[in-house]
Amino acid sequence: MKLNQKYLQGLEWLQTIVVSFFAALFAWYLIRFLTGLTTLYFSYDLNIGAKLLLSGVDFLSPPHSPVWTRDAIISVYLSGPIMNFILGISFFVVYTFIPRKTQSFSFFMLWVMVFSFTRMFATFVENAIQRTGVYRVSQLMHIGDVILVVSVIVALYFLYLTGLSIGKLIMLSIHPRHIHEDHIKTNYFIVAFVIPWLMVFGFCFNETRFNLQMIYLLGFVILITFLWTKGPENRGFKLKTLPPFQRIDAVSTFLFFVGFLLLRQFLASGITLG
Repeated sequence: MKLNQKYLQGLEWLQTIVVSFFAALFAWYLIRFLTGLTTLYFSYDLNIGAKLLLSGVDFLSPPHSPVWTRDAIISVYLSGPIMNFILGISFFVVYTFIPRKTQSFSFFMLWVMVFSFTRMFATFVENAIQRTGVYRVSQLMHIGDVILVVSVIVALYFLYLTGLSIGKLIMLSIHPRHIHEDHIKTNYFIVAFVIPWLMVFGFCFNETRFNLQMIYLLGFVILITFLWTKGPENRGFKLKTLPPFQRIDAVSTFLFFVGFLLLRQFLASGITLG
């Protein structure tokens, strides 16, 4: 009997890892694709040569080219973070308005939120440290180093707040057996989020630049916050508990894999506008 229970528990953990991993993989590539496409559009609109590749956006116009006007720098470097913020907020709202979700759909939406807000806030931190991207915008606006350091601290704090907000959605959705003393259980947290997160990072490590790797790792601030999140105080707001794994989850996982392959092929072949 105990062996049978351990087998079923192991099977459930394996299903959770697989579904969460493919949902995270598709969500990460989707965010990369949409972020790059947004930057590409603004670059094209401002006559700045650019190409979207698997490693990121390559600007074909030299940094000192006259096309890099003040408005162009601000528009191009802020377009991606703003798009990610809008995407993250949109998925957060949609998640709260859909009371009943499958495991696969729930994981996908949660990962989109995690990666969107990571690309939003962690980009400010990475750019400030590496003195690229948004840092150029701060220089144009004559923002001093002290204010820049404060901005980095604020961005990290918002990563923390984002983790708390997403964590409350998780607490409202997961089965009570994955909750202990009003906190998510550590074993479920590791299986459902940490392992898939690490697997995606390992899978994409060789094809991404250091700046994107740094942004991805900063996203752990969001994940680790899940462990500290308590259930919402307002018990009037409820979401239905996620159902057990179903056949639709297997279909969704397959579709996540297909979507990942298509997006990766698009990025690998390179995308330009005009």
